[in-house]
Amino acid sequence: MDTPGLPSRRNRTMVSSRVDPVLNYFGKCPLCGYPAHASTITATFDDEEEEEMVVATCGLPCGWSGPVVPTTMT
Repeated sequence: MDTPGLPSRRNRTMVSSRVDPVLNYFGKCPLCGYPAHASTITATFDDEEEEEMVVATCGLPCGWSGPVVPTTMT
């Protein structure tokens, strides 16, 4: 099923993935305010296309994790 305005995609298979820590991430958990840790997840598909997503996880066991825009400090 195609969605108007979005590219048409066939069913793809992920052939590899890589997780790299974002060492200079300084975001906070939106639920409890505690500092969060972030990683960049890179997925490679059978059509040789790659997609990246930055995901953060709370440093406390409140259970939050989700996609974020990297907040870095220089």
